[in-house]
Amino acid sequence: MTEKQRRYKFGDYILRERKGRYYVYKLETINGEVKERYVGPLADVVESYLKLKNSSGGVGVPPTTDPPGFEPGTTGSEGRRSILAELRVPL
Repeated sequence: MTEKQRRYKFGDYILRERKGRYYVYKLETINGEVKERYVGPLADVVESYLKLKNSSGGVGVPPTTDPPGFEPGTTGSEGRRSILAELRVPL
């Protein structure tokens, strides 16, 4: 009988399944030794990622805001408007 895979590797990250839940570990090299550092439950990691992504305009992207006063809009403002246009449902 084949055994179910319980460890998944994605680059420097490992997902481990234990008792039906998934946990995230990061591989780190210290003095030539590869060690696994515990990051947290996968559900918490994804939740933190989504909060960061939604609050800053994207992970790795600086937050965009409208300029103060009467200056023309920035690309960030146009991006938000185009997203809203996509979300509108035609009547």
